[in-house]
Amino acid sequence: MKNGLKNMEENNIKEVKNLKKEIDENVQKDEKEEEAMQIVHESEITRQHARYKIPAIMEIDGKEYKIDNWGVSGCAIIDLPEEYLNKKFVIGKMIFKFDDFETAIDGLNIEFLRNDKYEDKTIMRCRFTEINPQQTAILNQIITAFIEGDIITQGDILQVVKRQITYPKKNPKSVDKKKGWSILIIIYLVIFLLVAFLLYVFYTRTFIVKSIIGYVDANVTVIRSPSPSYIEFLKHLHKNEELNVSNPLGAAKLIYGGNVILKNPVKGRIFNIYIHNGEFRNVGEPILSILPDKAGYTIMSHFLAKQAVKLKVGYIATVTLPTGDEFKARIEDIESPEPLKSEKSKPLKNIYARSVNYVKVILKPLNYKLMPNLIDISANVVIDTFRQ
Repeated sequence: MKNGLKNMEENNIKEVKNLKKEIDENVQKDEKEEEAMQIVHESEITRQHARYKIPAIMEIDGKEYKIDNWGVSGCAIIDLPEEYLNKKFVIGKMIFKFDDFETAIDGLNIEFLRNDKYEDKTIMRCRFTEINPQQTAILNQIITAFIEGDIITQGDILQVVKRQITYPKKNPKSVDKKKGWSILIIIYLVIFLLVAFLLYVFYTRTFIVKSIIGYVDANVTVIRSPSPSYIEFLKHLHKNEELNVSNPLGAAKLIYGGNVILKNPVKGRIFNIYIHNGEFRNVGEPILSILPDKAGYTIMSHFLAKQAVKLKVGYIATVTLPTGDEFKARIEDIESPEPLKSEKSKPLKNIYARSVNYVKVILKPLNYKLMPNLIDISANVVIDTFRQ
């Protein structure tokens, strides 16, 4: 009898211990889930820009990868090899394929953050660094057009929506004879305005050529790394600092041994510094750029190839800047589109938004002085081919 009571007491103690253990495990599990939810929540808050499911392709090291989602501050690349996490950053080219043409944003500095794995694919989270105003403007333009419905997705292709203006039909109403002449005058006036509108549309579509992208450019000298090396400046350099010819800027400490002195080839001021002191640069990668004192300023613009056939060297264009300034400029050169294979084979080529469907047109301002603070600012170029 005593043994039976003892066994019952031991069983009750074991049940109480098991129950307490189960309660402690549930509490720990709830705390971990709450902590995980908090981490995700904070990550969503710290994101600077929204991401969109707009079809795009990222070209890295000559290979193309699909983009799961993207925004102005970064993107998520599908099935990018995990080895890229070991790289500090790479230069990528973001391609948008439309139904009858494609466009691209070249020279994107990409920093890799982490690689998330799912059941059937992996997604590399990336961030854009040192993105310039022109690249930001194109990304915002595509996002705005997508939100407003001007472009729609068809699989991996973007399609431009052609909107048509329709007018509701009105039921004819009977009018008395006294209002006959008034109605007739209104009809003739409407016909005249409609004909004038059609003539205007015909004129603008036949003779007016507008740029797709335009910006102020200058003859900037870029100093690049002569070999894989660590760059060390002789002193702290800053933007707009005046430099004389042959001034020693620093040294490139080659990884294979030896040093190469970096000298300034032109007299001017520092336009941009691309690295920090002691940072590694591969062969041909930019270190800093210099704006010469006698830099030649031009307007770089891109036109659709089917419209560029109407243009000739010497045509006068009207250029409008965001500042409100408007001036005339003459076409100095027209670069015909090149085959894609030839485009990719050029070393150290960085063409902004270049595609085989675009033609680059270089214009020289007339009676208007461009200043250094206007470099990279967008420019709207309009050419009336009928008045040339």
